[in-house]
Amino acid sequence: MSELKIENVNYRYKNAPKLALNGVNCDFRAGTVSAAVGPSGSGKTTLLSIMAGLDRPESGKVLLNGSDLANMDLDAYRRENVSVIFQAFQLFPLLTVMENVCYPMKLNGSTTKAAQERAKELLESVGIGEEKFRRFPANLSGGE
Repeated sequence: MSELKIENVNYRYKNAPKLALNGVNCDFRAGTVSAAVGPSGSGKTTLLSIMAGLDRPESGKVLLNGSDLANMDLDAYRRENVSVIFQAFQLFPLLTVMENVCYPMKLNGSTTKAAQERAKELLESVGIGEEKFRRFPANLSGGE
């Protein structure tokens, strides 16, 4: 079973006086659902960016199945292990929801059919049904 573990992670934005993350510890196991909750500015997006390998912690470790992300090829990690779909940006506005989700899989060598099948599973797992697959990002709510 896959596990992502955060150990004593600290993060400070450049030139910021205080830490955005201070001693964060948590475990995420395959097959479970977790949520990052808190008020605006509490570090939720920062934590997700560090977990996805988009940013590196100032100190502490992010471990995937015991291997430290600091020693990994982060491009391969993001391509093969992690997906981040932002609410309001980083989606292709002229691609449908289905096309946006399939795009990185096709870049990674999946056939169109395999990418669509997996995208359907993923979209449905987060409550986006088939009736929305052909919509463009601008035609979805912020949470979708």
